Amino acid sequence: MLGNENNYGLFWDSAETENIPGEPTREEVRARHMYALFNEGVKTIKAIDDKRPVAMVNGDLLFLDILASEITDLDIFASNMYRGYTFTDAFERVEKTLGLPFMMAEFGSDAFNARTGEEAQIDQAGYFISNWADLYKHAAGMGLTGNSIGGFTFQFSDGWWKTGQEYDLDVHNTKASWANGGYQFDYREGSNNMNEEWFGICAKGPTNERGLYELYPRAAFYALQQIHELSPYEPGLTHAGIDQFFLILSIFRKCT
Repeated sequence: MLGNENNYGLFWDSAETENIPGEPTREEVRARHMYALFNEGVKTIKAIDDKRPVAMVNGDLLFLDILASEITDLDIFASNMYRGYTFTDAFERVEKTLGLPFMMAEFGSDAFNARTGEEAQIDQAGYFISNWADLYKHAAGMGLTGNSIGGFTFQFSDGWWKTGQEYDLDVHNTKASWANGGYQFDYREGSNNMNEEWFGICAKGPTNERGLYELYPRAAFYALQQIHELSPYEPGLTHAGIDQFFLILSIFRKCT
């Protein structure tokens, strides 16, 4: 697996997560050089070991057409994607443009409501349930694109270092650093709503004298336990069966 959101580095001026500009045309020349370099890396790896698939991690589908023209030797395309309850048209676009197996290298929701200033465990769990349903329904044999090969939940425990990165490292910061309308439970136009220090499916307890802490599972942790009991490759499982499984999970979430 090569890289991690390197295309966002064409815009960001700091180490913190920021909003992406709507019209990234001035960065396209740099993007072309960057993706060409990625392809050199892919070919170098395969020259050493041609038995393992090589993947790369893009930030969403930004510069997808340039990527497709410059990275011709890739085996798996991966993306970090935060679009809300579903991945919208991502599977279809990757199938049409790249024709490669598609993996979500990061996805999920924060567990903090920027409107109310409160923890939002149930909202977070709902996004994971819906996201995994989308991943399963696009798996091979389910009647849709068939290019989904799974993903990695982001993240296991809260990242208390992500705001500032040089100060308040022992503080669970509640500053929202970017805006995303796909997360309607706390989105307000003109305001940031994504809290980078609250993406864990486990919360951290206070740090002790050894610099260690207890982890406390959130509702999303238990939802994921149920989700991963289902395999999209079970004999006889259909698209309708996946819908039914995740519908039951969603009803349970709303009743807790």
